[in-house]
Amino acid sequence: MSDSFGREVTETMEIKLEKQGRILSGPFEGYFVKLHEDPQWISGYYILLVNDLENPTDGGDDWVKDWEDLEEYVRTYRWEIEWLE
Repeated sequence: MSDSFGREVTETMEIKLEKQGRILSGPFEGYFVKLHEDPQWISGYYILLVNDLENPTDGGDDWVKDWEDLEEYVRTYRWEIEWLE
């Protein structure tokens, strides 16, 4: 999507910490994600991925140093996330 000046505009994705969500589009589509803040040990955010909540057979993790980097991470991957309650 672009604005009237031709600049790319991305929709704001709601980022929820400590909740599981299913990635509906983008890389890792169909995987589950959990964003976890760890201020005590490394002062940053973990991005945890698994392909199945009950019996995971694939997954991974990543880390960013602050909230701005977390927002950029989600924006870069263009994730659409359905947050689970």
